[in-house]
Amino acid sequence: MKLRLTILTLLTYFVIASGAQVKVSGSVIDANTHNTVEFANIALLKNDSTFYAGASSDTLGLFAFNNIPKDNYILSATFVGYTKTYVPVQVNGTDINVGTVSLATSDVMLKDVTVTANAVIQKPDRKIIIPSDAQIKASNSGVTLLRNLQLSRIIINPISNAITLPGGDAVQLRINGVEVTIAEVVALQPEDIIRIEYHDDPGMRYGGAAAVIDYITRRKESGGNLSTNLTNTPHKIGFSEDYFSAKVNHKKSEFGVNAYWHYRDLKWTRENKEIFVFPDKVLERDEKGEPTKVKENSLNIAANYSLLETDNYMFNATFRNRYEDEPNAFSNRKSTTYSSDGSAPLSILDESSIRSNTPSLDLYFQKNLKNDQLLIFNIVGTYINSKSTRLYQERREENLTTDIFSDVRGDKYSLITEGIYERKIGEGKLSTGLKHTQSYTNNTYSGNVETDISLKFAETYGYAEYQFKKNKFSYTFGLGLMRTYNSQDEKSNKKYILRPNVRISYNINDNAYIRYNGLISGYSPSLSDLNNVEQEIDSLQIRRGNPNLKTVMYYVSTLNAGYNKGIFGIEFYMRHSYDHKPIMEQITFEGGKFVRSNINQKGFHRLYAETTVKLKPFKDYLTLSITPGVNRFISYGESFTHTYTSWRVRGSIVANYKQWSLTAEAYGRWNNFWAETQEIGERIHMIMAGYKADKWSLNLGILEPFSNNYSVGSRNRSTLVPTQSDVYTNKLNKIIMISFSLNLNFGRQYKAADKRLNNNDTDSGIMSGTKK
Repeated sequence: MKLRLTILTLLTYFVIASGAQVKVSGSVIDANTHNTVEFANIALLKNDSTFYAGASSDTLGLFAFNNIPKDNYILSATFVGYTKTYVPVQVNGTDINVGTVSLATSDVMLKDVTVTANAVIQKPDRKIIIPSDAQIKASNSGVTLLRNLQLSRIIINPISNAITLPGGDAVQLRINGVEVTIAEVVALQPEDIIRIEYHDDPGMRYGGAAAVIDYITRRKESGGNLSTNLTNTPHKIGFSEDYFSAKVNHKKSEFGVNAYWHYRDLKWTRENKEIFVFPDKVLERDEKGEPTKVKENSLNIAANYSLLETDNYMFNATFRNRYEDEPNAFSNRKSTTYSSDGSAPLSILDESSIRSNTPSLDLYFQKNLKNDQLLIFNIVGTYINSKSTRLYQERREENLTTDIFSDVRGDKYSLITEGIYERKIGEGKLSTGLKHTQSYTNNTYSGNVETDISLKFAETYGYAEYQFKKNKFSYTFGLGLMRTYNSQDEKSNKKYILRPNVRISYNINDNAYIRYNGLISGYSPSLSDLNNVEQEIDSLQIRRGNPNLKTVMYYVSTLNAGYNKGIFGIEFYMRHSYDHKPIMEQITFEGGKFVRSNINQKGFHRLYAETTVKLKPFKDYLTLSITPGVNRFISYGESFTHTYTSWRVRGSIVANYKQWSLTAEAYGRWNNFWAETQEIGERIHMIMAGYKADKWSLNLGILEPFSNNYSVGSRNRSTLVPTQSDVYTNKLNKIIMISFSLNLNFGRQYKAADKRLNNNDTDSGIMSGTKK
């Protein structure tokens, strides 16, 4: 009996040993810099080179294969811009650590490694997108590459290249963690982009941004780049979007300059219908507009120097100057108004101009410490010099009946300082930060109103956030405290806001995820709303500031889920927000005039949802995307309650073959509602085809090929002054657009750069008397 048990035990042992399954692990680094290589493609091949299993390295460069049976294998490691590396692996029944796998930089980009389909890696706080070879070859800038990727919720205006979310929220743009302008993104060479990190639900350190696009690129240590991207139209309209960039690298130093010129010279027609409800009568006005010149011109220039010692420190200094001149504002109009009281028609002239110059200096220092610790310090000083004028006249039978003129000169000085500390704790990461903003604004009003206004503003924000993972769940918990303060003359407003944040992510499998995020935060009144100035809008209306405005609390919950496998992908996103006592317009009747002023109203709900369905029937050579969405608004005021629902569908087709590309996009109107006003958004469709050579590219497109005009507008539901406004032009339909880019590179050696943040100030604090 004992002999039989012994034999049975030995047989069981040998059977288990012969079929034992073990763990194969290791890490991936850059052979030159010894930095970890994140999201490298790791494959375990059998001896005949047939595929057995695949994985990706994590943010620490680590990878692992579980339950690998006894056999001889070949491990391959690849990543865009590196030469493919092979390591033999012999599995004998015990766990194996292959150690460090070194990847050497490829001298010819994308020649040794070809990514046949872009990879999307879902992380707890962001998506990692690795562009495919076809998408890179079809792109001539960071913007066109983003357009080819067709990310959910990301909208790229084909006219201005503006990158926004549905509803118009701006997307925060970054390069290697640095907040940048659109000009710097256009200057990016697609071949230099390693991956794109899409924070569709950003954490606390991003300062309340609705979304963040972070381009992770290589940094040259020699050579440089010259590039230009010119978009113009041969039509008899003024239209230019032109970019220029130059960069030189020498060892640890990088010198760069970029410029962006935006120019428009068009004619718009504005028509209004207004009803004025007086205590004893109702007056209706029907305004018929004439084509009116709208002209704007802006030039943004940035000069940058950075000093980088990999794995040690980084210093960055950037000087920016933004010049904006709008001699003929979009609000301008020339029209004839017919009144219901039978009086003679009014001839209306409304002309505004805006000019500003904004120099700023950004100093940044980052220090890597031992034990995965990081320190960041950032100081940004900004000066905004602005001038705004407005002339409004009403004439009846050649007689001047109303004459309004205002000239506002503004000076604003601001200083933003920020410090961030991060470290890894076990399997988690702790991030803490403190940010302080201090500004002083002085505005001088002349014309019909003569006054000087001085405003002081301060905001301090500190936070701590911890992120960790357990099994398939990832958790992020954060707590912040914000103090806001503003003062004008003898009046001041101070408030403390507690800002908790929680995010829970569940990765169902490699192809599907679901995530929830909830937060409480707040925002201060704008400087332009806080002044105590009263300006005439027209003969019947007045715009009045309100220094008694209070800071607003808001509450946000988001839920998003996605599935992506093979040729099919689907993503769902839903967001509910509630503003408590939001700053909204209130219209009252005082002394024979209708007064428009902002006050803290009761509340505002917004529910937004959309679903993106994406098909790739021929890998990344053809991508089809369609996104239906809905907005639901509920606005509660002291004297009103409004509800509004808006539906929209947008879709796109992107086709790439070798150096050729074809893009077709269509966006339905995405209408917004706030207070008592419904904003009617733009409707855009465009077709563009292009060819890209090694150093240049040419794209030819047509804007609004199926429309007779381009229009936007608004509807106000006020009981005292309900209005309807429509603005349109027939000069922006069937527009031929020509885009040419030239990229000249020299030197092909790279290192990774990793600056994390930047701050800026753009609010001049001037109140305008025009209606919006």
